[in-house]
Amino acid sequence: MKYGTYTTFDCPTQKIDEAKKWLSEKFEAIDGYVRQVSNPHDFGSYPSFEIDYPFELKNIDEDEFYEDDEDERLAQKKEEWHKKANIIEEDYSKKFEKYL
Repeated sequence: MKYGTYTTFDCPTQKIDEAKKWLSEKFEAIDGYVRQVSNPHDFGSYPSFEIDYPFELKNIDEDEFYEDDEDERLAQKKEEWHKKANIIEEDYSKKFEKYL
């Protein structure tokens, strides 16, 4: 299994297709990606949504000191991306909380 480069969201116990479509639309709007995977477990597999950064941001560490202007710009862009992703995560939790 390949985890998301940003994070993992739990799938709801109901309305999985609706949740995936909603998340995909929201993350595509900020150039992120959503994958649904099946995770092995002792009691059977369970689904999760793996969230990936935009390709250009996945190897950038926002906390690192950069001398290169391009890397500094990308670190700033990643910080802004996180702010948007956090809003999506909050909205997702509210929208699907009764199914999580």
